[in-house]
Amino acid sequence: MQLTKIRRRAAFQFIAPAVILLAALNLFPFFYALWMSLHRMGLAAQAQPRWVGFGNYQQAFNDERIWAATLASTTFATGAVIVEIILGTIMAFVFNQKLRGLDYLRRVSILPVMVMPIVTALVWFYLFNPNFGLVNWLVSFIGLEKRDWLTTDGLAMAGIIMADVWQWTPFVMLVVFAGLQSLPEYIFEAAKMDGLNRWQTLWRVTLPMLQPTILVVLLIRLVDSFKTMELVFIMTHGAGSTEILPYYVYLNAFVFRNLVGYAAVISLFMIILITIAAQLIAKRIRMEG
Repeated sequence: MQLTKIRRRAAFQFIAPAVILLAALNLFPFFYALWMSLHRMGLAAQAQPRWVGFGNYQQAFNDERIWAATLASTTFATGAVIVEIILGTIMAFVFNQKLRGLDYLRRVSILPVMVMPIVTALVWFYLFNPNFGLVNWLVSFIGLEKRDWLTTDGLAMAGIIMADVWQWTPFVMLVVFAGLQSLPEYIFEAAKMDGLNRWQTLWRVTLPMLQPTILVVLLIRLVDSFKTMELVFIMTHGAGSTEILPYYVYLNAFVFRNLVGYAAVISLFMIILITIAAQLIAKRIRMEG
């Protein structure tokens, strides 16, 4: 009994520095943002924070722009993640086949993940440029009318979703591919002995066993997509109904300048939304596990 207590005390002493560091890195910014949300403050050094209580929260509740940004963020995250999950899963199944040359293609396919998001945004901005972009050149080449892709409602959202899909579908493919590689071979041999064909094996055996892996990558991508700002910052500047919540936080904190406390309120609202979505998916993962 005494030995067990000593071991527990020693274990706690070993992990305590890491726990304290992680708590400081995570909790301090949260409580500081909470403190800022109760004040009216700017970025200027001479600007003193002024207590406004829940005034920023009341302003946020009546701000239609926040709800429009929430809808834009939800549309972007949902559209991008669904396409990435579908395409990434299909690519994983394709690369899981034992065919010559697929190993090389798999290595090449993950290159977009290594590109910085700001570079991805610049590449797709020039592709969709209305004056000299490749997309408009192809459109005019086949006899259609050129479009202003990054300022038109609907098209602008589709443009940033395409850019996000291009960069992060290989990540989904890599995770699902690893899940496929970890599935035991004897299960497929048993399914074959039971008379299941390829499609029946896919729908009744492979996909159900891959569901926890797919849910994990869904959680990662959903949380990450809600925080994305580079694509909007470079490609659209919020035009075409693409003003998502992170970009609205940026506007309030660094463009409007005197609304840092209000930007903190929006950030806390984002944390609540992401936490709710993450907990729902995590609960499903625990159920599947």
